[in-house]
Formats: sequence, C-alpha cells, structure tokens
Amino acid sequence: MRRLTAATFCLTIGLALVGCSSDSKSSTATTVAGATTTAAGGGGGITVPTASGAPVSVKAGDTSDTVQFLKVDPITVKTGKVTFTFVNTGNRQHEMIVLKTDEKADALVVGSDNKVSEDKSVGEISETDAGKTVVKTFDLAPGHYVLVCNIAKHYSQGMKSDFTVTP
Repeated sequence: MRRLTAATFCLTIGLALVGCSSDSKSSTATTVAGATTTAAGGGGGITVPTASGAPVSVKAGDTSDTVQFLKVDPITVKTGKVTFTFVNTGNRQHEMIVLKTDEKADALVVGSDNKVSEDKSVGEISETDAGKTVVKTFDLAPGHYVLVCNIAKHYSQGMKSDFTVTP
C-alpha cells in the first residue's frame, strides 16, 4: 500500500509540473533531442506540445541515399490551430514547408535548384538535424496544402504529402 501511495504522489506532482509549463502562443517551436520528449516539462517520455492545436505527427526519414519519406498522420484536420510534431528519424537534415496550393503533392514543379517554389508557403519547420524533434503550431485556414521537405532533391526523392484543412 505504501508503494502505491508513493507512486500516486509522484504521478500527481509530475502532472502538476507538466501542467504548469504550458505555453499557449501561436507559432511556437521547441526543439528537443530524441523523438518522444519535448522540453515542456521533460515528462520522461511524455510528449507535451508547447501550444494547443489539432495534433499532427510528421515523420521524416530516409530509406536509402535516393529514397526518402514524409509520413503525416492525420492528413485531414479542422480549421484553426494545428500543432505539428516533426520527428526527423533520418540520417541527415530535413525540414517541413507548409504550402497552401490547389496542386497535388506529386504535381509541384521542381526548379533547376532541385527544389519546389516556396511562394505559397504559410510557414515552416526549418532544417532539423537527424534524431531531433520540433513542435510548432500554425493557424491554418480551410483548403488544400502540401507538406514538403525542400532541401535540394528531397521533394523529388519522396518527401511530400497532401494535407487538408476542413471548415
């Protein structure tokens, strides 16, 4: 019984500390080592977003030198604040650009610099080192978006995903 009481006390204190460390600003970002813990509270493996919003998980990585991926879950959310947890599981830097466009993810034009245009960007998570996680919140209007890694050649090698925001 004493062990249960001590565990309950520790859990209560831990949750209180995590609850006191929230940040409700839009477009905030936290970079952390590893893929499971954010700096907000250091909850021992618990991911605590730094801003509220519809949660979206984005995993970036490489399966070879010429094949890479961007896995997004879910690919549809409601309008408003969207909190992306971007995890770089790869072996090199990756980023995530949010483009508001009617074009499908695989139909963007690649320029001579081996990148797509960022003219329709509404925000980004900048270059993130391998093994790092960044959490960032954007206020997104309804419409079609494409999420891409726009480091040279990464889009062409598979780092793209359609994303929809509904009313």
